[in-house]
Amino acid sequence: MDWDNLRFFLEVSRTSRLVTAARRLCVDHTTVSRRIHALENEIGAQLFSRGAAGYVLTEAGRRLLPQAEAMENACLIVEQEYRQT
Repeated sequence: MDWDNLRFFLEVSRTSRLVTAARRLCVDHTTVSRRIHALENEIGAQLFSRGAAGYVLTEAGRRLLPQAEAMENACLIVEQEYRQT
């Protein structure tokens, strides 16, 4: 599983918008869309329902969210640990 795809998933889940997530990640919104589609294909489930109100987590997305957040936290801890040495 590609960690970068999960980072994109987390930003879309937090912002509900591709464009906003793209700005935060310093990429184009089409890159965010491709990453979300790649993750959905890898998992075999739709992670967001897409509509005028933005991107809303599906049941599969809600199940993935805490696991992706745990991975993000683990990465942050590693970064902090090695920046101090």
